Amino acid sequence: MSSFNKKIQKKRYAEDRRQLQRNELEKNLRADAEQELRQYFDEQKFSNDELIQAYPAIYEFIKRKAPNLAWKKYAHKFFRTYIKDLNKSNNLDFPLPYLTFEMKRDEPIFTLDWIQAGHEIDIFIEKLWDYWILAQDSSAFSDDEIIGNILLCSMLYGGLNQIASLNALLEHLKNPEKIQKIFDFNIIFLEPLSPSYGDLFVDEKTIRKSRNFIPDQLTRLWLIHFNTRQIRDISLDVNAYLHLIFQKIKHPYTNKTFKFLRDYANFNWLQLQNADVDPALSQCLLENTLTCGLSEHEFENFAFPKFKTQLSAEIERNVSSTAKVLPDLNTSEAVENVIFIHKNLLKIMRTSTDQGTAKLIIDFCLRHQEQFNEFSKRIILWLISLYRPSSEQIKKLSATFDFDTTQYTKAFQDNQKLADSSIYTYYTRIAEPFLTHALQYIDADDDINDLLNKIYQQIISNTRLADEVDQPEFKKSKDQTIHMLKRFHTFQQIVFQAEDFELEFIASQSRPRARIIGHTAFQVILKKLNQLLHNQSISDHHYKLLKIIYILAYRTGMRINEILGLRVKDIEGLNQFSIWVQPYGSKKQGNQHLLKTDSAERIVPAYALLKDDEYQFFSDFVVEKRLENKKSLYLFSNLNENKKLNKHPVTVPLKLILNQVFKGHHYSFHSFRHTAANHLSLLLNCEYAPLVQKLTDYSENEYQKIRAELLQNQHGQNHWFVIAHLLGHIEPVETFKSYIHLGYLIAGQKLLKHHPDMPNELAKKIMGHNATFKNLQITNDEKDFNFEKNQAALATILLNDQTKWLQSNATDILDELSLQIDQSHDFFAFFVGTEDSKISLQRFYETLNILETTNDPKSAAQRMCLPEELVNCWYENALNLANIKSKKGNPRLFSIDSSTHLKPAMLDSAEELHAVTYFFEHLQKIARKKLTQIAYVLNVFLNRVTASHTGIHYRWKDIDQLEHFYSQVKALFPAKFWHLLGQDLQTKLDAKQQPQLFKLAKASTDKHPPTQEEFPRLQLYSVKDGHALAAFKFCLHLACIGRPRSLELQVEGLKITTCG
Repeated sequence: MSSFNKKIQKKRYAEDRRQLQRNELEKNLRADAEQELRQYFDEQKFSNDELIQAYPAIYEFIKRKAPNLAWKKYAHKFFRTYIKDLNKSNNLDFPLPYLTFEMKRDEPIFTLDWIQAGHEIDIFIEKLWDYWILAQDSSAFSDDEIIGNILLCSMLYGGLNQIASLNALLEHLKNPEKIQKIFDFNIIFLEPLSPSYGDLFVDEKTIRKSRNFIPDQLTRLWLIHFNTRQIRDISLDVNAYLHLIFQKIKHPYTNKTFKFLRDYANFNWLQLQNADVDPALSQCLLENTLTCGLSEHEFENFAFPKFKTQLSAEIERNVSSTAKVLPDLNTSEAVENVIFIHKNLLKIMRTSTDQGTAKLIIDFCLRHQEQFNEFSKRIILWLISLYRPSSEQIKKLSATFDFDTTQYTKAFQDNQKLADSSIYTYYTRIAEPFLTHALQYIDADDDINDLLNKIYQQIISNTRLADEVDQPEFKKSKDQTIHMLKRFHTFQQIVFQAEDFELEFIASQSRPRARIIGHTAFQVILKKLNQLLHNQSISDHHYKLLKIIYILAYRTGMRINEILGLRVKDIEGLNQFSIWVQPYGSKKQGNQHLLKTDSAERIVPAYALLKDDEYQFFSDFVVEKRLENKKSLYLFSNLNENKKLNKHPVTVPLKLILNQVFKGHHYSFHSFRHTAANHLSLLLNCEYAPLVQKLTDYSENEYQKIRAELLQNQHGQNHWFVIAHLLGHIEPVETFKSYIHLGYLIAGQKLLKHHPDMPNELAKKIMGHNATFKNLQITNDEKDFNFEKNQAALATILLNDQTKWLQSNATDILDELSLQIDQSHDFFAFFVGTEDSKISLQRFYETLNILETTNDPKSAAQRMCLPEELVNCWYENALNLANIKSKKGNPRLFSIDSSTHLKPAMLDSAEELHAVTYFFEHLQKIARKKLTQIAYVLNVFLNRVTASHTGIHYRWKDIDQLEHFYSQVKALFPAKFWHLLGQDLQTKLDAKQQPQLFKLAKASTDKHPPTQEEFPRLQLYSVKDGHALAAFKFCLHLACIGRPRSLELQVEGLKITTCG
């Protein structure tokens, strides 16, 4: 009977389901708009007097926050209702808000005014050519005239039309070094000032942007003349130089002429024969569309990358004899401290207590003061100030953290008291990201106040979350963040004398990451991946995942979140695979996958964008996954798992590879997306030669295939919309602003195709031709100058023997990697941390850190891209060493109350780190020739070391053994650190029997401490800081853990480890 009582669910038609979905979407949109405005009103706390004046600010807030028109409509509706309710409940008469819609059509480029102005431009150009032709010879042009002609030609023929860019060109002429020859044309790296958009940071109020200028044919001739004369006296401004030329051609020049030229010079360069600059690129040249080029360093890294090779490393070692600085091994400890502080603060703030939250936080700080760095110290003091602590509590804090109590009290006494819930919000919005972003500056030499604006910039733009997470829900309200940061920074100004920053100005800045990974660098990355597989640092499954993920990112520009969220069923097609990037799942089911924006949903034609061998590799992988036939199967997951792969196993190996192959870089996984955008720009907007041919690794057949698949026609604006769509953008404006970095290069190369009709004699006159000009092909049978035949010669002459880019050494490193793959590397044959081991000390120590936390060698090996057998060997060695005990039963390497029992504690002083670097360099040299010497040292160390003291001691009856030990170990550490501690050493030691210890005893000074110990102790000692150095035990302990398989330790109580 119960079955009759069951509610029969009504089946809905597709139309009804779609309507329900639309209703739900509208409901969520309305709720989101109302929540944002409520939060805004709560934080701003407008008084009745302020509210009317705040209407424009609220309109602007709605406009800025609105993702679409519907959201804007709901927000205005709520604002109107809010004012109505306010009027009704308080008997007020505020005017009701109104909703306005702005519809602005892009201005057409070709207008009647443009054509009329163009007539005047034509008249001026005609006079300009007459002036050039009628000049008697090249000497008739003064130095200032040459500079004026360079500026004018760059405007009329080169597309350089903005004041900042022209000023940057003038700055370049003062010191013309940033010019290079690339293929058959030149490129000048201008760095114009930019009000709020640019890739080159100067200070918090000044940024520049990279503006790559390709001199057109005429500008190049004048630049050659400029170089030939070696002109360096540039004393006028752009306006004055242009005025001079107008005087020469007898054409009127007024205050408005310069602006007229900037506005309408494009009438000429847009219509030049063969210069097919499309409207989108013209808007970039006119700066109506924001875009950014590549700096000289980034362009060289892209087009002619220089890699680290064994050969280059050997050359560097021969050139410089200075000791290498040990890499920062202490990063993990800093991170652990921040996590520890953060977790405990959250716990304390959530705790209900009668003692007061401020007291609990202060007690915590005093107990763990050694774990605070300068950044976390400032945050904790600010957080406590929000609770308005008592004067007694402030005094306790100042005794530990050293600050002015008067200034500290002043920082919060006039502020309104905040509720505990509001303080919690302040902490999560400001303190949490501040602590995270500050980690990268812990070892910076800059003053902390100079670093604040960098951290503020990251907090405001939320760069870390935007780049690494690509999730819209992580974005906080910029206005709310600025409001909270102002309060935080006011505290810093009062207590720590920080400088004044205009946070709104920082927030308004946009800084694209103009970096592209070249095709040669990508091949090196894949080769290094092959090497990791060959060395068994990664499994075959992990290798396949990484290779396909890197290829997809590099060729398609998909975001990391989009790639890792792919399911097998998102790959469509049988023979030609396309990728459907789409959101799916729900929070309730626990499988929600969101995209960054609505426009990110798209179809990516992998069959067209991947090269043939890459597509075959991808296709085989997809077929294998389809055969598994599991429900909701993710395309990328760990072996025998059906969980989405997280970012860490993907980004860490890439970072390791990039750091290994580049001497200096700022690349990340997101750089693949930038690369794909620029490769597509070249493929869809350029002829195959020279740019596509030289700057990408696509063959001409692949070039034609991609264009045939993506382009409906060979001309038109749709090219840029195709690229925007493939990247998941609504329109190309965002693509140009953030991702296109070769727009200036493409446009300049197109303008360079225009070859003016010019007699040979005029060309010689303009370029200041002389006998030193070699390789120019000027023949008597040709009346006009042949720009096409002389392209390469002109580009070389303009370079004028300035420093050239060196050729990329990609061939060297690729050959080297191939050789290394052919020659198997035995990780078990060397001491870890030495160069021979190919595992850095930093990587080794970080692996031990992970092992200490997880006790899982398999996961540690995966995270650090190391062979599991090797990591397991280290783990067993470390555990066995920790169990060594003295005759009294005490651990030799760790104190009884130590919280760690796997590795020695990290060192931080400069002397300690110098000793560590020295040790591992000399350990390698000695071990190559005499491994038995190192074995003796390690065995003696383990049999005599104690947890309570540094160094090792011997009884006087065994002093000859100490003499022998010192003779064997002294080469492993710097001589200046060795010290023998004891009483009456020079009296008790025999200069003939113990000559080395006697010499060491004589070297002791009054700076070394006296001792009451009965026996002599050999140790490392810092005269500078006045204490024994822990580097002795630190280095020998790590050497024991990471020892070669062939080295056996003979220590009582030590379990023998076979390591496989």
